[in-house]
Amino acid sequence: MSARRAPAMRQRVRRLALLTTFLLFPIIIFYFSPVLIIEGALAGVVTASVLVFAIQFVLALVLRRAWCGWLCAAGGLQELAADAVGKPSRPAWLKRVKYVIWVPWLISIAVCAWFAGGFTVVDPLYGIPGGVSMNSPVGLMVYVIVVAAFFVPNLFLGRRAMCHCICWMAPFMVLGEKLGRALRLPQLRVEAEPELCVSCGKCERACPMSLPVERLLRDGAILDAECIQCAACADTCPKDVLKLRVGR
Repeated sequence: MSARRAPAMRQRVRRLALLTTFLLFPIIIFYFSPVLIIEGALAGVVTASVLVFAIQFVLALVLRRAWCGWLCAAGGLQELAADAVGKPSRPAWLKRVKYVIWVPWLISIAVCAWFAGGFTVVDPLYGIPGGVSMNSPVGLMVYVIVVAAFFVPNLFLGRRAMCHCICWMAPFMVLGEKLGRALRLPQLRVEAEPELCVSCGKCERACPMSLPVERLLRDGAILDAECIQCAACADTCPKDVLKLRVGR
């Protein structure tokens, strides 16, 4: 495969993976449910979403937020709609919102588990009869609400704005990434050779997270916590300034 075809192929594979997980969303949506965690905590049950978020945290020690860029169903929905949305988001203020939501949510889980006497049972299918999320009118309603929540606001706030704003999974990966860096583990990241940059702006236009890539690459790597390791910036760079690599 030629050097020119490889970046295009990587982005096609990435988008196909995102599309696949989005098409599976009606089946798997409850496996990522923030509400089901609270219901399970009240019953002392470790639900599927607890296990999934724990896996995301562990993977983020090395892969950082690659899950968001390659496997997230909600991210796939937002990238499918990116052309319709058009404008970039403004993560500087948006990214703070999710933590305002996330911290009280974690506290509520802890309080519910305390009232239940702690987590005593592990049941990945708790609240998911048959293992299929959208198997009832309630499941269908939840699916429609979540899809609308991750799409409609983007029309006004910019592409993938809800990844910055309301995603309850992102903080687990951000914490995993920071812990991995503190432990000096090798991590997946976009590295840069700043001296080769010609400031064409293509990397910033390609970034689905609307990050200021040209400014960030001056440090030699894109280390922003909102970077999802999608490599779209690297794959659009005409001077091969950016490369997706694993390193310390």
